[in-house]
Amino acid sequence: MEEPRLEEILLFRRLDPSERAELEELLEPAQFDAGEAMIQEGGEEESVFVLTSGTVEVHKQVTPGRSETLATMSAPTVVGELGLLTEPKAIASVVAKTPVEAHAMDREEFLELLESGSLAASKVVYEIGRTLAARMAHTDRVVSEVIERIEDRPENVDFEVFRDRMISDWYA
Repeated sequence: MEEPRLEEILLFRRLDPSERAELEELLEPAQFDAGEAMIQEGGEEESVFVLTSGTVEVHKQVTPGRSETLATMSAPTVVGELGLLTEPKAIASVVAKTPVEAHAMDREEFLELLESGSLAASKVVYEIGRTLAARMAHTDRVVSEVIERIEDRPENVDFEVFRDRMISDWYA
């Protein structure tokens, strides 16, 4: 299995070599077959995964029985980082699109490191905050556009078609 290259991943780029080494001690190898769920929406999110090879898809249920693909991500990257900071209920599913090699970082071990005053853990939390702020700014723009389109929607448009188009555009 390939060793994680944390310096290549945005979440860990601000760490110096000794800080990366501190976090690497928490990593455990993990493998997933194509089609296997790494994280299940609504399920316990106990680990963040550092992908060293392979590709995953992120899916979100948008209506009962219907999910949308939010993103396709390839190694090197991280999935499940939001679960490090929130109650460990996954807000989306992550499924291996190809065979995936990864390293799992246990949420509880990370939080213990953070609570002990680790600068490395604090820097990771800072980067997660930056990532979430960027996602919120994007969401705000999309919501504004959706509201404008709803208000400007012609009355004779089939609502089901309109809704499907809006959902498709929302996750584009």
